[in-house]
Amino acid sequence: MSAHDTHHKSHENEKNQDNQKTGLLDKKDRQMFMELGFTASTNFLPWEAHSLFGQLMLAEPEEAYPRLGLAYCKIMGGQFEDAHKLLNNEIVLSSKLKDYGMALRGLAFHLEKKNTELHDLFNKNQESLESNHTAFGFFNILLTSLP
Repeated sequence: MSAHDTHHKSHENEKNQDNQKTGLLDKKDRQMFMELGFTASTNFLPWEAHSLFGQLMLAEPEEAYPRLGLAYCKIMGGQFEDAHKLLNNEIVLSSKLKDYGMALRGLAFHLEKKNTELHDLFNKNQESLESNHTAFGFFNILLTSLP
């Protein structure tokens, strides 16, 4: 097998992983729906975003990503208790998205002005968060912006 054939096979494998299905939706569709939902949430279309994430939860109930999206909607709507319930769900806590879930919980605590809870969440999960640069950086922004 030539180097070109090896490169071509490697590229095909990457392409297949991008379209890999874990539930009803492939990765690109999931990403598009999440982006639409977050855009709706931040552009004052909370009902549309809530509906979209709710439908994604119905379509893929064993996936963490719709819960994160729905929790973000709840946070943006000031429904912090509902957001914490979604983010404390075992599906989220056992997923590879758990650090992002913790970052969203941190955002909820920050917006609720619950500084002690924010620090406790960070301190309990610091080791895990440090392996996820995005979530860790988000937490640092929240912690350094405290009054």
